[in-house]
Amino acid sequence: MRGVSRVVLSVICLALVGVVTNVATGALPEGWSPYLWLAWPLLILLVLVLVAVEVLGAREPRGAAPAGAARARRVLLERVRRYWVTSVLDRSLHEEIRIELGVTATADDRRHPWTVRASHRNGFDGVLDARTSMAALFDRLDRAVVILGAPGAGKTTTLLELARDLLDRAEADPEAPIPVVLNLASWATHRRPLARWLVEQLTERYGIPPEQGSAWVDAGEILPLLDGLDEVTGEHRDACARAIADFHAGQPLTPLAVCCRSAEYDRLGTPLPVYGTVTIQPLDRAQIERYVEATELAGLRAALAADPELWDLADSPLLLSIMALAYADGAASLPDAPGSGRQRLFARYVETMLHRRPHPHYPPARITAWLTTLARELRDRGQTVFVLDLIDETWSPRRGRVAVASLLARFANLVVVGAVLGVIAWWLSDPPGRFAAGGMVVLAVILYATHYLDLRLLVYALRREREDLGGFSWLVGSMLSIVYAVRFERSTVATIAGLSTAVGVLSAVAGDPDAPWTAGIGYGSGFFLAAFVTFVAMDSAEMLLFERRPSLAADRHEVPSPLLRHRLRFVLRRLLPLGATTGALVAAAVTMPGGGVADAFRFGALLGVGVMLVVLSLVALTPIAEQWLVRRRLHRRQVVPYPVLPFLGHAVQCLFLRQVGDGYIFVHRELLEHFATGPEPVPHQAATEPAGRPDAAATEPVGPTTEPVAEGRTTG
Repeated sequence: MRGVSRVVLSVICLALVGVVTNVATGALPEGWSPYLWLAWPLLILLVLVLVAVEVLGAREPRGAAPAGAARARRVLLERVRRYWVTSVLDRSLHEEIRIELGVTATADDRRHPWTVRASHRNGFDGVLDARTSMAALFDRLDRAVVILGAPGAGKTTTLLELARDLLDRAEADPEAPIPVVLNLASWATHRRPLARWLVEQLTERYGIPPEQGSAWVDAGEILPLLDGLDEVTGEHRDACARAIADFHAGQPLTPLAVCCRSAEYDRLGTPLPVYGTVTIQPLDRAQIERYVEATELAGLRAALAADPELWDLADSPLLLSIMALAYADGAASLPDAPGSGRQRLFARYVETMLHRRPHPHYPPARITAWLTTLARELRDRGQTVFVLDLIDETWSPRRGRVAVASLLARFANLVVVGAVLGVIAWWLSDPPGRFAAGGMVVLAVILYATHYLDLRLLVYALRREREDLGGFSWLVGSMLSIVYAVRFERSTVATIAGLSTAVGVLSAVAGDPDAPWTAGIGYGSGFFLAAFVTFVAMDSAEMLLFERRPSLAADRHEVPSPLLRHRLRFVLRRLLPLGATTGALVAAAVTMPGGGVADAFRFGALLGVGVMLVVLSLVALTPIAEQWLVRRRLHRRQVVPYPVLPFLGHAVQCLFLRQVGDGYIFVHRELLEHFATGPEPVPHQAATEPAGRPDAAATEPVGPTTEPVAEGRTTG
């Protein structure tokens, strides 16, 4: 926050430097002549203040104080344990069987049923027995390992067992690195250097301030436990492996562990920088029989006896657990679904859990349709963690109607902006002010029409020129936006120049007849300055919002979502300095050609407020209004429920999803793929009951989803 204040103060000082320079050159009204001797001392003072601000800012220590760092460490350790050990590992399907079916654990089946084989590149090879902890094996393999296995073999469970042991160690030893579980699927979104990605994930997933996360990563105090290398899309998987290798080359003493499916790992062109390999072996028939006998699952035994094909599927711990829950009520309690053995098994599992845990407001068919939509959207985006901000207009099968909702949101905000500026201009009773208010409304229309396309072009251009944009302020972002505007958005700049010329000419013709004709130049120049500041401020704000993702959401409101609340807070903190600076610069521009001081002040105040309104509306308020309308439209089309959080909570209770921090993951990638490849729900007309009531929505048929998509994942 101090960095932002320093930048704002620097901008204000620079603006005042321009005003004082104007005073020093004598370009002010004749009545100010007796005070011209103050210009140069004031100019020198302002320059000294600016230099002092920047020097003091450069001397500010980076990172948190020792006490703050210790507290942040405790918070991070607690969140990693709560999100992954308590919520995922302790509630794995293997453990949920006992909770759901009332099975008593014995001394022989407290560990998972699979075999883990470890090997080191120095020749060591062995099998992990039940008495060896994962942390001890991790140390034996020089603290840099890759965990391999087939789909559903137990890779993520093994990684989380390692995380649990390392958390115990870090809590007992303040010098031990902090284990952090992260999923690599999100790396492919921006494909940054791994150190930068780690800092962003610490902020987004765990709520750690970026400065503290950066200090930890640079010092090697974060121990990355990276799940799901196979979930990175194939075109980017080798690049992800190179990013891991580059990170380890820069910090060779930082421990790390990576999970990947064996087949995808064998196809990597870039080897991972690991010393040891942990391979999870498939279950053999003897292990399956021991597991069934030890857990006393009569329904599973009956199903295996009735369908010998199930033995071929049971070599995966995941599918063995799915079988135990799917056939808990007996082999013939539910009709079998069509398809392959694996498809029938997952379909039966879904039916069984929906039958065992019904919800009064969510019919089973609708739950299945909503989960299908969710799975397809996650797979389409290459994501594993669902957060509320993922829901947008692309989820709608009829995007035209959602586009109309977005246009309505923009129009409503535009009406508000125009009304406020019109009231101010009418109150001022000043022709230049009225022309400026009308010009700002026209400018807002142009920016509303082109903003989202311009933003995509801006991000694309900056990515081509600079891979890492982190760490710059709004001031630097504004400079980059100016360069972008001159290079890529000349049409917008030309439109702003045309509006400014019109405002200047009309102000000169209809303004005060006693004012010199050069006053029109001042009004036109002031409007151009305000309009260009609006354009640049919007783009620089979008760049910073794109680069600085919001931290972990403390609350769980759906609209506005955490990302949009972050946008609103970001803009509100900067609006007043932006408006004040713009107003001062505009007033100076009007005064220089000979305009009156009072008229210049009113004109500058009007345009300062106009800049604030347009930036606030376009960057924050319009997206919030669009989100509300889109969510309501998606609910009426039954694409997703509204509110969605109660539904997600029920899906967790049915063992379809797991909550991880402020997000949700499917209990396993195979279950995600089962839903994602399911039949397309049939579209239907909107509900007639009032939107937002679960009991009203429960009486309608199942809604649509989007088209099939590409690969993604959850825990495995």
